[in-house]
Amino acid sequence: MDLAIPPTAQSPQAAYEVTSRFDTGLLTFTLTRPEAEAYLAENPPQGKWLEPTAAQTDVPAHDFTHLGLPEPETFKKGLRYGYICPGAAKATASPEPSGAPDMPYGMEDGFDTSDEQCVRLYAHEYAPQRTRIYLRAHFDPGISSLPATSPSAPVG
Repeated sequence: MDLAIPPTAQSPQAAYEVTSRFDTGLLTFTLTRPEAEAYLAENPPQGKWLEPTAAQTDVPAHDFTHLGLPEPETFKKGLRYGYICPGAAKATASPEPSGAPDMPYGMEDGFDTSDEQCVRLYAHEYAPQRTRIYLRAHFDPGISSLPATSPSAPVG
């Protein structure tokens, strides 16, 4: 994932699922609100931060549920999300604004997010002074190297 866990992070958890279609890497941890804002400033999204207009009630309990957490898509309040794509190039096409129904997958906000280096980041302000960071990345099956085991090392 090429994103490090801050040394001040609390409750770090990670998982890696291997399937025949794609592999999924998960990472979550909590920070104080100021630490989270600093982390998000160091890891800005490609495009802009997005906020849900409604909680998604049809999200299957799969990824983060295995870690004892709700799926981030089920939150409406206190959530923002975006793609963190180290080295992603600005798309050459001029796509419709974010959220447009005909926006092709991987071209959110005019950035090519189909690159395997892209990570979906969710920041959920779940308590007055705490933010939980959720990271989800998909990798080609059987090709990706497994994440590093050191909590301070970059994952991915």
